[in-house]
Amino acid sequence: MSEFDAVIDFGSNNLRIGVFDSQSKIIYSSKVSMRDSLYNEKSNNYLNELIRDAERHLSIHLENIKVLYDSSKFYSIDLSIKKIFDQPTIIKKHYDSLIEEANFIISQNNFKAQVLHIIVNNIIADNNKVEKIIDDVEIKSLTLEIKFICLNKSLIDDISNEFKKNNLVVSNIYCSSYVRTFFYKEKIEAKNDYIFLDIGYERTCALFFNNEKFEFFNSIPIGGNNITKDISKILKLNIDYSEVLKINFNINEDELSFNKNLTNNNPFSEVLEKNISVDLLKQIIEARVDEIIELSVFQSDYVKQNKTLQKPSIIFIGNGSKLLSKYNNFDLKKKFTELIFFEENDSMICEAGLWYYLSDESILTNAKKKSKKVGFFESFFNLFSK
Repeated sequence: MSEFDAVIDFGSNNLRIGVFDSQSKIIYSSKVSMRDSLYNEKSNNYLNELIRDAERHLSIHLENIKVLYDSSKFYSIDLSIKKIFDQPTIIKKHYDSLIEEANFIISQNNFKAQVLHIIVNNIIADNNKVEKIIDDVEIKSLTLEIKFICLNKSLIDDISNEFKKNNLVVSNIYCSSYVRTFFYKEKIEAKNDYIFLDIGYERTCALFFNNEKFEFFNSIPIGGNNITKDISKILKLNIDYSEVLKINFNINEDELSFNKNLTNNNPFSEVLEKNISVDLLKQIIEARVDEIIELSVFQSDYVKQNKTLQKPSIIFIGNGSKLLSKYNNFDLKKKFTELIFFEENDSMICEAGLWYYLSDESILTNAKKKSKKVGFFESFFNLFSK
């Protein structure tokens, strides 16, 4: 490990940075709020501000960055691959090569995409599931059930170019939702079936787990900003004011927040002046929240195809989820065993990125990415697919 590790959470509404020393201890963190970072003309200014402030504070020059990216365009692919051997052979000799073969198959059949995460979900040796690879165990057959999380290569290039403008090299790009759940699941007590629901600015990701194993990934292009737009359109309010209204509605759930006798600082003053129904505001928020949960969770292929799925627990993360923490006017408790609102902060999000970078799973993915050979036809297709 180098002297410093820097992690940037590159979201649609916020940019966060965490810098860690050689002992993996965080020594600096900060955040810049923004909107539509990747396609905003001012995005480079925000990123430049974030980086330069960190460098001035630490009196160092950052060169390599690990990036957590937030997008509805991530998707997952499942592959089961099996190899039968003529004679008993040591499992360790073929485990890595079988993953390499699976990665090659995925890459060849999805030449526009890049694999960012390789998750070995089940190892089956001689028709028996094993929890880990033991060096001296001999087998006659090996099956691996693997999940791949992918993102379009052209989008990855766009992200890398954003950082190149600031003289930074992106050493790793990860799916923010997956990396954070990878870190947070060690800190919760939910067992058996549970779902992490990450409600972001313009996307929501549902990540399904069973007995601690990652089972399914579903991402939809609807998030907290859609609630803001609904409030603005239906109540005919300014979009920025609608965002403030949405945030404060959760913080000030008490009906006193809508009392006309409050001071001029009352964020609901315009609502009161226009005689807008508080119940209508609640209904707008409730309707969109119900839609987000319905589309991301209950309309997912995993739930539709898993008829024996028991009522799971649900763990809410992401800024959009903060809207739900005190909002109990919809019937979620009938659909889930437990509702958990996980408290995350800016430094914790960056710490999740470093934790994943140092994990065995990340090392496995990086090794396969570096060893992958690109043939003539793949290079040809990559050239004309951009």
